[in-house]
Amino acid sequence: MLTLRGESAERTVPGDPILLERLIANLVHNAIKYNHPGGWVEVVVGDDPALSVRNSGRRVPAESVDSLFQPFRRLIADRTNHRDGAGLGLSVVHSIAAAHHGRVSAVPGEDGGLRVDVFLP
Repeated sequence: MLTLRGESAERTVPGDPILLERLIANLVHNAIKYNHPGGWVEVVVGDDPALSVRNSGRRVPAESVDSLFQPFRRLIADRTNHRDGAGLGLSVVHSIAAAHHGRVSAVPGEDGGLRVDVFLP
């Protein structure tokens, strides 16, 4: 079981609603998938960043964070396990943010997990 928590401010972002929905879905899906039992996921909608998704979970080495936005990259090196996805989720998030003249960044959580921030105009 995971705990989901959130905070939201009203925010309007011009753009393609289907792509923006996919961006949010990919981030939340990853936050749930790469977690541990009893963990948590936090989603915050605000001004700057427009969206922040954090989770508990295993430690993410700081040197591995940037590569997670490249296609077919996952923190876990097993490339033969396709049931867990192809490693495209964060690269899709990056592409959608860029298509909306925004950017995405990530930092490892202090106690594990990852924080992904999306900045949109």
